[in-house]
Amino acid sequence: MIRKSITVALLGASALLAGCVNLLPESTPATVYRLSTPEPSGELRSEAVIVGVQRPLTPRALSGVQIALSQDRGELVFAEGAEWITPVPRLVQDLIVESMDAFEPSLIASRPEDGVRAEFELATELRSFEANYLNGPDAGPTAIVRIRARLIRMSDRRLIAVEAIGAQAVARTPRIGDIVAAFDAASQEAAADVAQWTAGQVADHHDAAHEH
Repeated sequence: MIRKSITVALLGASALLAGCVNLLPESTPATVYRLSTPEPSGELRSEAVIVGVQRPLTPRALSGVQIALSQDRGELVFAEGAEWITPVPRLVQDLIVESMDAFEPSLIASRPEDGVRAEFELATELRSFEANYLNGPDAGPTAIVRIRARLIRMSDRRLIAVEAIGAQAVARTPRIGDIVAAFDAASQEAAADVAQWTAGQVADHHDAAHEH
């Protein structure tokens, strides 16, 4: 994801002196950050249920690779010289899938592009994914992750459960490395909670459906 540099073959001193085009980058490439990945449990029950995990619906301002910071009066700005390795909706989708794989052996998480038939669909909305300077610009901001989750049974497209899930973590300092670490902690907690909630709902409704 790091921006590509341009390689130019110089055809001689005369060509170099004749040109006036500046081929150097105008700005320093951004440092790219990723969220940590939960370790897969390696457990899998034979009766595990497939859950399709949709990419979260996300406000336009949060849907890119920029790291969002919230200041006074709710104004959003973006960290300079830093970005996520992939757009935020994909970042969160991947983390939910990985959390199901790691913590919920009763589930098999899939993405729409996997082309498999899922018994349930997890649709989410990402309400917040930002670091809020609640205690002023000189203190470490609070990373806030808020997700609205909806579970749909695919056999009849019935909405069977809705839940609001959120997590927060305070950065030790306002430095970008500490802010990313706070994002990581809050995201890990929120994604694990989404996975746990999904597993509980699937267990209730999957078992009930097979009793009839």
